[in-house]
Amino acid sequence: MTSSRTRWLRERKAQGPAALPLGRQGLRFRVYLLVSIGVLAPAALVAGASWSRLRELDEEMVATRRHAASAVAEHIDEEVTGDLEVLQRLASAPQLGFDGERSEGARALLRATYLHAQFRGGMFLLDARGRVVAEEPRGTHSAAPPPELPEVQQILRDGKPRITQLVGVGGEGHVFALVSVMDWRGQPVGVVGGVLDVAAPVRARVLRHLLRGKGGHADLVDGNGMVLASTDRERMHRPSECRERLGRLVAGRERQGTRCQACHPGGERSVTAFATLAAAPWGVQVVVPEEAVLATSGALPTTLPVFVGLLLVVSGVFAWGAARSVTRPVAVLTEAAERIAAGGMDEPIPELGSDELGRLGRSVERMRSSLRDLIGYVARANEQLEQRVADRTAELAQANERLRQRDAERQRLLRTVITAQEDERKRIARELHDETTQSLAVLTMGIESAAAAIRAGGPTPRLDEVKALAVRTLEEVHRLILDLRPAVLDDLGLFSAIRWYAERYLATRGIAVRCEISELERRLPPEVEIALFRIAQEAMNNIARHARAESVLIQLAPEGQELRIEIEDDGQGFDPAVQPQDRPHYGLMGIRERAELLGGTAVVDSSPGQGTRLEIRVPLPGGDAGPDDAGPRGSPRLSSVAP
Repeated sequence: MTSSRTRWLRERKAQGPAALPLGRQGLRFRVYLLVSIGVLAPAALVAGASWSRLRELDEEMVATRRHAASAVAEHIDEEVTGDLEVLQRLASAPQLGFDGERSEGARALLRATYLHAQFRGGMFLLDARGRVVAEEPRGTHSAAPPPELPEVQQILRDGKPRITQLVGVGGEGHVFALVSVMDWRGQPVGVVGGVLDVAAPVRARVLRHLLRGKGGHADLVDGNGMVLASTDRERMHRPSECRERLGRLVAGRERQGTRCQACHPGGERSVTAFATLAAAPWGVQVVVPEEAVLATSGALPTTLPVFVGLLLVVSGVFAWGAARSVTRPVAVLTEAAERIAAGGMDEPIPELGSDELGRLGRSVERMRSSLRDLIGYVARANEQLEQRVADRTAELAQANERLRQRDAERQRLLRTVITAQEDERKRIARELHDETTQSLAVLTMGIESAAAAIRAGGPTPRLDEVKALAVRTLEEVHRLILDLRPAVLDDLGLFSAIRWYAERYLATRGIAVRCEISELERRLPPEVEIALFRIAQEAMNNIARHARAESVLIQLAPEGQELRIEIEDDGQGFDPAVQPQDRPHYGLMGIRERAELLGGTAVVDSSPGQGTRLEIRVPLPGGDAGPDDAGPRGSPRLSSVAP
C-alpha cells in the first residue's frame, strides 16, 4: 500500500504544473460534448418516440378495424348458428317422414316452423335423392336447391349441417342452410333446409357500424368471393375485387387486417379488414380509404430545422455554464479519487465549499475511512447471496419438476378416464343398434305378416296393439342411442348440446328452462367438451328424478382463464352433508370427479326446501380468454332461451 502511494506521488510530481490546465481543458470539452448530447439526445428520442407512436397508432387503427370485423362476424355467426339449431330441432322431430302416411304431418310441421322462423325465402324437405317432398310457401317456383348441388350430395353422404355458397336458383342468387334427417339407424335419409335472407336489414345495419367517416364499404362474402350483403347495394351478388384472396382466407378460417392498393380500382390506398365465420363458409370484409383511418400520413413536421437550431444554442449555453462552474472542484475531486484508487487512504480531502460539490467532497471524505471494511463486507455478502441463490434455484427446479410430473399424470388420467367412459357408451350404442333394434324390426315384420294372414281367414287377434308397442319400443331405443351420444355435441359444440338436452329432457317434463350462455371464440378440445357435457347431463338427470322443480336456470360463461357452469333449480333441495343409506349421492360424486380431472372444482349449495345450486369451474385449455381479457375483441355473445 505504501509503495503504490509513493509511486503515485512521484508520477504526479513528474507531470509538473502544466498537467492541470490540460486536464481542465479536456474536461471542459467533455462537458460541452456531454451537455450537448444530454439536450439533443432526449429531444431526438422524443421525436423518434413520437414518430414511432404515430406508426403504432396506424397499426392500432388497422387492428381496430380487424377486431370490429371479427365482432360483426361473430354476431352474424350467432344468427346462422341459431338458424341451424332451428333446422336441427325440426330434423329431430319424430313426426317428420317421407312416406304417404307421414308426409302430411311433415308438411304441417314445416309450415309451422316456416311461420315462426327466419327463413322468409322458404323452407323445404328433400328425400334421399334430393327431390322435394314438401316446401313452404307453395308457389309456382320452388325455392329448393337442385338435387345435383354439391352441398346437398355431401350432406346426404356424411350427415353434417352445412351453409352453402351463393347459388343461382330461378334466375337469382340464394344461400341455403341444410341439416340432414336421420333414420333409426343413424343414416341420412333426407335433408331439411331453408333459404337464408343474408341481405336482411338487420345485417345491413350491422355492416354499417363498421364504417366511420366518409367513403368505404363493408361486405359479407362467401368462399367464392361473391358479395352476399353490403352497405353498397350495387355490390350485391357481384364478385369482390379481391375474390381470390378472400376465398383463401375463408378456406383457411383466417382473420386479416392490412393496407391494400392493388385490388382496388384507381390505385386508391385503402385499409382492409377481414374476419371469417365459424358456422358458415363466409367472411366479413370492410374497406375504407387510408386517409380516413390512419393517424398520420407520414410527413415530417416543417418546424424541425428551427427546433434543431434552438436545441443547439441551448445546449451550447448549458455546456459553457456547466464547464465554468464544475471544472475546478471536479479537478480536486478527481485527484483525490485517483489517490484513493491508488491506495492512499490517509490524506484528507480539502474543503470545497457548501454547494453540491462541497457536500460531495465531505461525503467522499466520510466514505474514505470505511471503504476498505465495506469492500470486505460486500465480498462476504456476495458469497452468501450466491450460495442462497444456488440453493433456491435447486429448490425451484425440484418443485417445477414435481409440478410437471403431477400435471402430466393428471392429464394422462383425464384422457384415460374420459376415453374409457366414451368407449363404453359407444359400445352400448353399437350393441343396441346391431342387436336390439334389429330384433325389434324383425318382430314388427313378423307381426305384420301374422296380422295379414289372420285377416285373410280365421279370427283376428289383437296383434295391432302388439305391433304398436314394438314400434314405440324401437323409437325408445333410438332415443336412448341419441342420449348416449348426441350428434349435436359433435356438430354444433358443447353449448348447443347442453341447450338441446335441457329442452329435450327437462322442458318435455313440464319444467321451465332458461339458458344464459356466453360462447367462446373457438371450441374446446373434444375430451373437455365431452366431460363438461356429461357433468351437465348428470345434473339435469338429478333434477328430473329427485328435485321436483318447476324451473331451472342454466348459465355458462368464461370468467378470466376459467369456464363457469352454474345450474340452479327451485326444487325441494337436500342436505349435502347427509348421505342417505338407500340412495347415496353417486351422481354428485361423479360430477366432482370429472371436474377435478379437468383441473377444476364443483360446489353444491343446497338445503331442504330451498332448491339446489351447482357451480362448476374448470380452467380453459390452450389460453382461451374470457370477457375479462378479451381486449379490443369486445364482450362475449350472450344468448338466452326460455322455452
